[in-house]
Amino acid sequence: MAGLLWWFHAAYTVSLQSPFLIRLQFPLVVAARSTSAGARGAQADQQGHRLSAWQQYACRKFGPDCRVALAIQRAENVQGKCEIYHYNSDGTLDWGYFQINTVHLKRPGLNLRDLLDCKANIDFAYQLYVEQHGFTPWSTYNNGAYQRYMSRE
Repeated sequence: MAGLLWWFHAAYTVSLQSPFLIRLQFPLVVAARSTSAGARGAQADQQGHRLSAWQQYACRKFGPDCRVALAIQRAENVQGKCEIYHYNSDGTLDWGYFQINTVHLKRPGLNLRDLLDCKANIDFAYQLYVEQHGFTPWSTYNNGAYQRYMSRE
């Protein structure tokens, strides 16, 4: 063991950056359950599978438009992962749960780390939805691809 430490010390240098941050993330997400008609519709769209905690959180943000929001989210990010990205043909990237495009990184106070955090990504998706008065920032809404993730009622 001492030899390994000596080799490491001889080959590498270690420095602490300021500020020194430690972030602990528990693998359990807790969100208040949404019982709205939109949440019930979104659950039906998933063949009755329960909504995840992040889906529940999104439903509470988007309110009556929860069902469409989650259909867009599934069309954009089928696996529902938070730390995911997609390359676009125009050279931009889409990041996180709602696949927020990198063009929005020009906004003050928004950074890539925020887009990879599920809660922050959902919050920003809702902010875009409010600012644009709907879901037009998402290509899957504009081209109708989200409708494949909605069951026929």
